[in-house]
Amino acid sequence: MGSTRSKGRRALAGATSLLGLMWSLGSSSVRAQESEPASGDEATTRSAVLATPPLAPLPTPPSRRLGEPKQEDTELLDRLLSRLTSAEDRDHQVGLADLLEADASLLPAVKARIDGEANRANRDAMKRLLIDTRKTARDELERDMRARGERGEVPTPDYLPMMLAHPRPESEHYKRLVRVLALSRLCVQLGSVEAVRVLIHIYVRFDFLRIDTQLQLKKLGDKSLAALIETTHHDAASIANWAKRRLDFLGKAIPSEVVQVEDGQVLADILRAYGRVKDPDSARLVISFANSERTQVREAARQAVAMFGETANWSLRDTYENMVGRKPPREWSWDRTARELFREFDRIRLAELYEYYASGLQAQKDGKLDEMREAFDKVLARSPDFEPRDKIVEGYFDYASSRFEQAPEAAQLALLRVERLAAGETERNRARSLLLTLNAKRLADEKIADRNLLTRAIELDADNAQARELLAELSTEPFVERSSFMRVLWPALVGACAILFATFVAVFWRRRSNAPSQ
Repeated sequence: MGSTRSKGRRALAGATSLLGLMWSLGSSSVRAQESEPASGDEATTRSAVLATPPLAPLPTPPSRRLGEPKQEDTELLDRLLSRLTSAEDRDHQVGLADLLEADASLLPAVKARIDGEANRANRDAMKRLLIDTRKTARDELERDMRARGERGEVPTPDYLPMMLAHPRPESEHYKRLVRVLALSRLCVQLGSVEAVRVLIHIYVRFDFLRIDTQLQLKKLGDKSLAALIETTHHDAASIANWAKRRLDFLGKAIPSEVVQVEDGQVLADILRAYGRVKDPDSARLVISFANSERTQVREAARQAVAMFGETANWSLRDTYENMVGRKPPREWSWDRTARELFREFDRIRLAELYEYYASGLQAQKDGKLDEMREAFDKVLARSPDFEPRDKIVEGYFDYASSRFEQAPEAAQLALLRVERLAAGETERNRARSLLLTLNAKRLADEKIADRNLLTRAIELDADNAQARELLAELSTEPFVERSSFMRVLWPALVGACAILFATFVAVFWRRRSNAPSQ
C-alpha cells in the first residue's frame, strides 16, 4: 500500500512539473510573439543579437573532492581540539567557541582528522563510554525534574555538552569521542553542502552516532537535503537506505517536494545532487530550472544536466519539442540537444533585456542620456554579466562626462559600473582616473588641494582633460595644501600638545600637594 502511494505521489509530481514547464515555456513564447514590432535601428540591433545567440558549451560542475589538507590547517585544528580535552584547560566552552569560529578552509583537515580518529578508534569502547555517560546524565536530569515536580519523558541531552560536563581526561576513548563530536558541531556551524557531506561521513565511520547525526541534520534543515540525496546512492546499502528514510521523515521523498526551498544556494546544491545521482525521476524537473531567472539556480541546473548525461536525453528532447514546436534531429546527441535547448531558453529569457539594451542604444543616439542610463541599469540589474557590454561601457562614459560638473555623485556611480564592466585595462584605467579626479574635485570644493590624486589620475590616463584643468587651477588659486603627511601631522601635533599640557598640570598639582603647609 505504501509503495503504491509513493508511486502515485511520484507520478503526480512528475505530471505537475511537466505541466508547469509547458505552461512557462508556452507563456514565454506567446509573450515573445505578441511583442510589438520595433522599427529602424532598434529592431535591427535586437534582431541581430537574438537571431543567432551563441551555442555555449555545457558548464563544468564543481568537484566533490575537498583536496589535501594544508599543513598549517592541520596544525591549527590540532591546537583547537586539544583545548577541548586538556586536563589543564578547564574552560572547555571557550575552546569549543574558538573551534566553531573556524571557516570552511579547514574542511579538508576536518575530514582527514575524522578518518584518522576512525582508523585508530576502539568503537565498542567509545560506544560503551557514550552509553554510560548518557545514562548518568539522564539520571541527573530525571532527579532534577522530580525535584521541580515535573513529570514526563526525560529528554536526550546534547552529546557534546554532556561529555564535557562529565570529563574523563585520562581516557583516550573519551578524548577521541569529544573530538569527533566537536568536529560534527563545526560541520553544522559551517552549513555548506561540503560540510554536511563530512557530517554524514562521521556517521559512516562511527555508526553508533546515528542519533546524534540525525539531531545535527535536523538543526541544518533544508541545508541537509543535497548531501542526503547524494547519500541515497551510497555504496553501502544500509547508509543509502538510512538517507532515504531521513528524506521521507523530512517530507522530502520526491523531487517536487525537495525543490520547495527558498534559499537559492540550497536549491542549487539540490539540483546538482540530483545530477550526481542521475535520478531519472528528477531529470525533467531539473531541466525546468535551467531557464530560471536566478543565475545561481540556472547555472546549477545546467551543471546537473551535464552530470545526468544520457539519462536526461529523452527529457531534453521532449522539452526541446515543447519549446521550439518541432522535434530535435535524430542525429543530435544528448549534449547537443541540451546546448540547443539552453540557447532557446536564453533567447526567450533575454528578449526583454535586449529590448532595454536596444532602447538604451537608441536613447544614447538621440542624446537622452538619462533614459540611456535607466535602460542600461535595468539590463545590469537582471544580468550583471550581460553581453555585449562594450556599448554599455561607452554609454556610461558619455553619461559620466555629461554629469561630471552638475551631478558628480551620479557620474561616480556610472564610472564604478564602467570599472566593473570594462574588458580592457585601458578602459578601467580611464574610469579610475576620472574617479580620482572626482575625489580631488570634491576636496577642492572644501578648499583642500590634493595634487597627488590628480597626478595619479594623469598617470592612469594622460588624456584626462578634467584632471589637467583642475591641477592647473589648484596651482593658481590660494588653496590650503594638505598632503597626506600634513593631514597626519596636524592631529599628531594637537595630541602631543594635549599630552604635554596634561603632564604639566599633573606635575603642578603634585608639587603643590607636596609643598609644606605654612
